[in-house]
Amino acid sequence: MKFKELDLHESLQMGLGDIGYTEPTPIQELSIPIILKKKDVLGAAQTGTGKTGAFVIPVIQQILENPSEGTKALILSPTRELAQQIDEQIFALGYHCGISSATIIGGEDFARQANAIRAGVDIIVATPGRLIDQTKVLDVDFDHIKFLVLDEADRMLDMGFMPDVTQIIDKLPKERQTLLFSATMPKEIQKLAKNIMVDPELIEIELSKPSESVEQRAYLIDGREKLKLSQALLDQMEWSSCIIFTATKKGTDQLERLLSKKGINAASIHGDRSQDERTKALNDFKNGRVPIIVATDVLARGIDIADVSLIINYDVPRAVEDYIHRIGRTGRYDKTGVAITLVSKQDTKFFNAIKNKAGKDLQIFKGSDSLKGDSDKKASNKPGKTTQPKADKKNSRQPAKEITPDFSKAKNVIFTKTDDGKVKIELKNKPDPQKSENSKKEEKKKVSVNTKKNQSSKPKPVKKKENQKKKKEPRRPKVEIKTLDKASERNKNSRKPSKGLWGLIKSFFPR
Repeated sequence: MKFKELDLHESLQMGLGDIGYTEPTPIQELSIPIILKKKDVLGAAQTGTGKTGAFVIPVIQQILENPSEGTKALILSPTRELAQQIDEQIFALGYHCGISSATIIGGEDFARQANAIRAGVDIIVATPGRLIDQTKVLDVDFDHIKFLVLDEADRMLDMGFMPDVTQIIDKLPKERQTLLFSATMPKEIQKLAKNIMVDPELIEIELSKPSESVEQRAYLIDGREKLKLSQALLDQMEWSSCIIFTATKKGTDQLERLLSKKGINAASIHGDRSQDERTKALNDFKNGRVPIIVATDVLARGIDIADVSLIINYDVPRAVEDYIHRIGRTGRYDKTGVAITLVSKQDTKFFNAIKNKAGKDLQIFKGSDSLKGDSDKKASNKPGKTTQPKADKKNSRQPAKEITPDFSKAKNVIFTKTDDGKVKIELKNKPDPQKSENSKKEEKKKVSVNTKKNQSSKPKPVKKKENQKKKKEPRRPKVEIKTLDKASERNKNSRKPSKGLWGLIKSFFPR
């Protein structure tokens, strides 16, 4: 099936062509015809299956078919990034349709968002918390809402947004079309669906199942070796872009700093960052300026990032669904990817559930073996070095050979054997002891004479002249005689202070 086979507006078809949509995904193929029939839809599909297009395309089509004043559609999203992504897709698809939209999210200008609500844009995409804040200040007109969309409903439940969601729903018209999309269907979501929807059509696509295009690996490692193993894997593997997931916001910041110290270019994103910081980090990663981004589960749901080839779960996710969402960031749109999970002893209880769900598709390795293999590889690649073992110094010693003297080459020496068989050595010309003493005395005299000559030959130190030590003082400028005379007369006429009581009395009279 192709989009051209659907009876869509011509301007909407142009928007689909602009973004390269030719064939719908399975969730889109099943959902769009039912939504166009104005029925409520309960869609269950894992991340990366095209859920955003499944509700944006039919909502725009129905707005074009029945134009009216005011805001017609409200889309609620759990995160700012997902809300911005939905708004971007609305803009791209509705560019030729004249459809207007606005995002109402935290971290952006409150007054500008309020003006967009007052203007009555066609579609509002909002996070529940910021929309509640706007309703406290503005008298928001929800009377014209015809479509309500809850995207990633299970994630909004996990983040504690359900009270805000129900408060917003109570302000909407009862007659509307409600679309709820979620990756999982816990009991709370099923209960919510019964309360807010009318005979919804259930559509399920590969619920809670890892994608077959993702190669899954797990490395059993000491928690203190996780950073070292991550660096080794990044060096060994071929990848274009990588997302590293952590459990906490603090852990995200710490890991980003550690990676930067290792010379690895990485950005980070989590809930405590400002919206400008989050937007910049995500855009830099999408555009390839930063190859690695460290994030919490805020980046695990709904964010459409192309060509993510590697996922590293630095911290094991606490739930199987979170694991599926994380690794679903790669292997998208008929592409392959690798998902790696680092497992320490503290992570065993959470990892067992993941292992049971993944089954044979999950390969398990020892992290220590990978580190050892990496070090051997680096050692063999170094030029000029061999991998031969060094010799043992203790065992390398050899017994000394016996040395037999060669008497044939000896000169001025007489060798005679005694009766005991021993060799007696004698000199042919024995030295006279008296001559030797005289010769020693003569040598001492020569040495003393030579030392005196050496001392006398040393040059005497030259005394520096006194004139050289003294620095030449600069000449004072000449003063004319007339000026000196005037100065002396001025000093004579000036009254000098007197001492004692008389000096105190004179000080009260002017000079």
